[in-house]
Amino acid sequence: MIDILMSTFNGERYLGEQVGSILGQSFTEFRLIVRDDGSSDDTLALIEEFCREDERITLLRDGEGNVGLRRSFMRLLEASEGEYFMFADQDDVWLPDKIERSIAAIKELEGSSAASEPLLVFTDLKVVNEQLETIDESLWHYQRLRPEISQDWKRLLAQNVVTGCTILANRAAARASLPFVLPEMMHDHWVAVNAARHGKIGYISEHTVLYRQHASNAEGSRDFGLKYAAGKSLGLGERIEFYRKAAAHFGEVTALELLRLKAAENLKRLFG
Repeated sequence: MIDILMSTFNGERYLGEQVGSILGQSFTEFRLIVRDDGSSDDTLALIEEFCREDERITLLRDGEGNVGLRRSFMRLLEASEGEYFMFADQDDVWLPDKIERSIAAIKELEGSSAASEPLLVFTDLKVVNEQLETIDESLWHYQRLRPEISQDWKRLLAQNVVTGCTILANRAAARASLPFVLPEMMHDHWVAVNAARHGKIGYISEHTVLYRQHASNAEGSRDFGLKYAAGKSLGLGERIEFYRKAAAHFGEVTALELLRLKAAENLKRLFG
């Protein structure tokens, strides 16, 4: 059984389309567990209606209220008991065979892995606008990301290339990612680094998600170039502090090494 974990917040505009794309998957052995992070619109009412209409959908009521995107997704992971788990954003659209293709990829990875080994697979995404019109056929191309760095947990810690809404991981990866003790990291980055450090990561070099970009994205995507990189460099002090905390937690790497890895990766993204 797969647990699909979705955190929502004021997502009524696109939620129905996303839930419909999940319920229409070719692979049907899943539960959709939704946690609302304190919406003030009709999101919660919509979720409750979905739960009444399809028994595969459940609402996680933990009484914690608004805890923020990262903690909300990790709260869902704490509550999950499935053999595998996936993250789902509230505003994307999944291609019909997304789960089926991801399961095939992780089964292939299981063939060369120990039963207790954390395993994770991820995919590319198609970048689209609010009307689902194509901006770029590949997020990896759009952001100049190199998925192969996911094979080295230190490089992955320096530069995340794993988008949460494309992840499928096993129960061992969930155990390796709990408790969530570094809230400065995005939930997908945290899970991916822990999976890479203690197990294996695989990836599918094709998109399985229509990654919708709109004004209210919690985390969105922009074309990577000199202007984008320069803007990111303005937060250098904050990044160094994050690397310091990450290095202290994960060990075997220093903040300076992470900064060097990040700089080297950005140069490759800019100049090839």
